[in-house]
Amino acid sequence: MDLIGRLDLQIRMQHKHNDGEWATLEPRPGHHSPAEHDPEREWANGVTFACTTCDELVRIAHDPRDAVGR
Repeated sequence: MDLIGRLDLQIRMQHKHNDGEWATLEPRPGHHSPAEHDPEREWANGVTFACTTCDELVRIAHDPRDAVGR
């Protein structure tokens, strides 16, 4: 199942801190340039999420090996 590609699926991303507490990761928008509005370019770079507590970053990106016609 493609969880990232499903816009109708609501998920919450979290990561675990050293103290055992879970913290939420939220999308971190980048600066806006015309190229950033191109969805193919966005997936090439990935989507960045930041922890709301410690500001640690996580990137989720499309695996290029999953391209159609491979």
